[in-house]
Amino acid sequence: MSSNPSGDSPAVSVIIPVHNAMDLLGQQLSALAHQDYDGSFEVIVSDNGSTDGVCEFVKSHELRTRLNLKYVDSSGTAGASFARNRGAEAADGPLLAFCDADDVVHPTWLRRITAELERYDLVGTGLSTEALNSESTRAAVPFAPPSNQGKSAFRPFVIGASMACHASTYRDLGGMLEFVHASEDMEFSWRAQQSGARLHFIAEPLVEYRLRTGYRDNWAQAGALGYGSAHVRGMYRASGCPPFRVRTTIVALLALALRNPLLPTALTRMPTRLWLRLTAAHLGLIRGGRRYGSLAW
Repeated sequence: MSSNPSGDSPAVSVIIPVHNAMDLLGQQLSALAHQDYDGSFEVIVSDNGSTDGVCEFVKSHELRTRLNLKYVDSSGTAGASFARNRGAEAADGPLLAFCDADDVVHPTWLRRITAELERYDLVGTGLSTEALNSESTRAAVPFAPPSNQGKSAFRPFVIGASMACHASTYRDLGGMLEFVHASEDMEFSWRAQQSGARLHFIAEPLVEYRLRTGYRDNWAQAGALGYGSAHVRGMYRASGCPPFRVRTTIVALLALALRNPLLPTALTRMPTRLWLRLTAAHLGLIRGGRRYGSLAW
């Protein structure tokens, strides 16, 4: 990793949206300090209204010089899209890379993801849940292998927790849509491709991803993802995006009703957290599908 003692513009700006994750952010900053990338880069922490002291933590962090750390106040509107957009506005690098505060990037992450920007406009990588999550958490929270990540029934997409693009691409597109509060990375990917951008997904795990552990957190996250997916599909129906099928969703919910947590886990063979996630996701999909016209029989 090359610091930037000369004060010249960095080659890459790494943007981390954060909301009350000070206790985990240090692990991500340490991982960024151990990148094998040869060029210079800055790290922008975009604080989306944290109340846990993130500002002071970043400004006094021991790696602030080595990482060319920059703090950005993005508390104006709640949401990762708003935080990423404010971070991108403050970026000095011609390339932008995005990761999340509660994850850990691999040592090769920045080199691998930015190298592909010589041929592509938007690049994503796979995520792994092996290192940061217990076996019971991984069993309770479904997560596709890297070979199946970044795929959809319409177009491929990059994941916001591990993506990079040319700063000009991001700004020309107007950044991420701030009214899309889940699956905003999918929408950005589809909009980029629709504008002619070339997308590439590295189907290898270059980031360790931290799963939600609490029942309430899993319910909220899965519900938002289901709703957000339906929202985005509705936005692209006119462009040929296929709808979600009502009958498939109803069958899935009926099956979940028969395997509800009131029954013994030995009988249902489904951890409560998994049941909550699947149920919340399908209910969110129905709510979003009805509102945005992305459901069909």
